[in-house]
Amino acid sequence: MKKILIVLLFVVSSLFSFDKMSLGYSTTSDDSNIFDVTVIKNTDYKIFGLPVSFEGSFDYMDSAHESDDLFIGSIQGVLTYNFNKDFFMQGGFGFAYLSDKSFEDKKFGTNFQFKESILFGYNISDSFSTTLRYNHISNADINDDNSGLDIYGINFIYKF
Repeated sequence: MKKILIVLLFVVSSLFSFDKMSLGYSTTSDDSNIFDVTVIKNTDYKIFGLPVSFEGSFDYMDSAHESDDLFIGSIQGVLTYNFNKDFFMQGGFGFAYLSDKSFEDKKFGTNFQFKESILFGYNISDSFSTTLRYNHISNADINDDNSGLDIYGINFIYKF
């Protein structure tokens, strides 16, 4: 089922004129496995001279210790700083929706969450990049239950 979703998202992303697509693997401090598919749209906008892009992401999180799983859908705005033509850094802020209000022993309080990201990347070629990524997802204390998620991962990006 996961493979079908990845292929479907790849086909759909090319139809809606996204600029990039990313496939990634991540983990949490509890060793949960996370597989993600992200579509990226570049814009002509700049903030503080940095290019702005938008990401839409779908993550599947599988528990390493229990028979628990979680789906995460998110959107976020991203700023990119290019060190040179090969290395870059990005920071993002957006919103996430979790399929459940709990996962393993974590309680999130609400399905609606905030998402912050920072990543460091390397352009392998004109068409491919790879990144090391850190995401933090939490409800910013809107609810007393706010375990949050700290996610560390690697992504491979294809530029259309």
